Amino acid sequence: MSPEDECMRSMLVEVRYREGDVDDIFSARLCDIHPINVDEETAEAIADWHYWINVGYEF
Repeated sequence: MSPEDECMRSMLVEVRYREGDVDDIFSARLCDIHPINVDEETAEAIADWHYWINVGYEF
C-alpha cells in the first residue's frame, strides 16, 4: 500500500511494472485497477475495494 498521506482521496497501491530490463514501481488508484493475472487474495482485495466505492463508503 502507498503511504497514508497519499491515500486521503482514494486508496493508492504500488504497482510493479517489469518488462525486459525495465523495472519500475508507480502508484495507481485502486478503483482504476482491473486485475488480469493476479492471485486470489489480490483479486479479492480489488473486488472488495470496488464494492466499497460503489456503495458510497468513505474514510
